[in-house]
Amino acid sequence: MTTIAPPVFSSSTTRAVTNAPVIPITSPIGGRVVTVNGNADGGLQLATIENDRVDRSTLIGLTIELTTLQNDLSLKQSILEDYIRRIADLEQDLNRQQAAIVIKSDNDLRNAETHLEIVSLSSANEKNAAARKLGLVEKGVLAGNRDDLANTLKLEDTKIVAARLRVEMLSADLGNARSGVFVGGDQQSLQDLQREIRNVKADRSQVAIQAATIKVRIDQLKALMDMEEERVAKLVRADVAISGQAKLFKTVAQVGKQVSGGDTLAESVSCADAFVVAIFSERQAQSLSIGSPVAVEADGWDGPVAGRIERLVPRTTDRVDLDYAVPFPPTERRELYAFIAPDTVHPDQATTDKFCSVGTWVTVSMPKTWVIWTRRQLDTTSSALATYAGHLQQQLEGLAGAPVAVSTTPPAVARTSPRSGRLPAGTTLAAAATPDIIEISDNAL
Repeated sequence: MTTIAPPVFSSSTTRAVTNAPVIPITSPIGGRVVTVNGNADGGLQLATIENDRVDRSTLIGLTIELTTLQNDLSLKQSILEDYIRRIADLEQDLNRQQAAIVIKSDNDLRNAETHLEIVSLSSANEKNAAARKLGLVEKGVLAGNRDDLANTLKLEDTKIVAARLRVEMLSADLGNARSGVFVGGDQQSLQDLQREIRNVKADRSQVAIQAATIKVRIDQLKALMDMEEERVAKLVRADVAISGQAKLFKTVAQVGKQVSGGDTLAESVSCADAFVVAIFSERQAQSLSIGSPVAVEADGWDGPVAGRIERLVPRTTDRVDLDYAVPFPPTERRELYAFIAPDTVHPDQATTDKFCSVGTWVTVSMPKTWVIWTRRQLDTTSSALATYAGHLQQQLEGLAGAPVAVSTTPPAVARTSPRSGRLPAGTTLAAAATPDIIEISDNAL
């Protein structure tokens, strides 16, 4: 039938099988297969690989370098703490001596101020006496030397200036002592103490910079060690699982077998990409096109499943067959392959499971187009005849000019149409509506 009969009468094929692309599951590391789960489906663990020969030399080198830097950092931190304690002691000693200098300078300043006041009063008395003597000498009342008296007045003024200068100097020394500025040979010890504090602070800053550099290097090494430990952990043990939308097709690995990275552990099929490959003759394929609906059914299924044509391929190769779970059935001359997918955007789980049962022989049926065409033509013709009868009935009613009576047993009448506007008495519409020659246009039919 598939060879001799026209394709309109042969609308199905039993040379069809469910199929899906093969997805190899490979080992991410080299090692020994510890466990294998032959019943693993989507989302379950398939196998475990362990490797006891992982090279840890890089991790060991990083650990040694990190330990050395941590020891150096501890030493630098101890030196910093010693410098901090030493600086605190020196500053405390400096503060005590500075407080003593401030007290001494304050006492000297008050003494100088008191001396200035005494000198001012004494000089005022001496200047008054010298001024009276100079007046008497100039009048000739008292004998004396005018220059000596003038020098006496200048001497008293100089004493006041010297005393005031002493007060200003001591006031400046007090201000310097309070601000930590020590000038003079009598304050050399304080100057040496300040210099030592500055040197120790400089050393502390240098050690602090070195410690900060070591900390940065330690952080870098820790990051490298974390990545190296993660890498080693991945190489030591690997758990391989199947993706959620995949189904285990065939297990290759065995427990205790030594595998390398990239070796195939198992093969799975993607249920989302499952399809049916069917063989149709070229005559049958004349009724097919991309997107054509078909029905797929099998013995173990509860009912047919709707599908659609995705591709029409005239032939395939052995290399292409290796990419699928089931080899394509062989074709003969004037035959081609049809790839069929479920006819829904998001198929339900039952439909997905049916298409994912790779290797199941199914029957693919095309819709009987000749039945549909015949029914459509009959419907069109019946509608056209009913429309024509209605028009003819209206014309006859216009000719009769009276209501039309329909009789089930029309009498015999002459087979000639009347020329006048009225029909003979007793003539019914059914009899009159049967002219000798009725021309029906082709468009009406």
